[in-house]
Amino acid sequence: MTTFLEKQGIELKDPSTCDVLTTLEELEDPGTPYVNIRLHDEEGWSLEVYESGAVEFYNGNPKKRLCRKNVPHEEIVQMWRMMQDGNREGIKKTMMQGK
Repeated sequence: MTTFLEKQGIELKDPSTCDVLTTLEELEDPGTPYVNIRLHDEEGWSLEVYESGAVEFYNGNPKKRLCRKNVPHEEIVQMWRMMQDGNREGIKKTMMQGK
């Protein structure tokens, strides 16, 4: 599945693990001008990651968003890989584990 990494109006198609990790590290830098990034697929599913470490998983319906705080980078990368594989149930399960 095609995935995208979006930050401050820039979108990378099929980002590498290195791209995702680098962007997550940038997000934690106090001097970074943006406060969130979005990993999404061609079917509209999104993982939105905030500088606070919060993550949201959704598909256009704000009422059905799954939210989790303090998600480690390793889990975010793991969920992004699941998104590449179309494994939305795995992402939902991972999001629920931290609650």
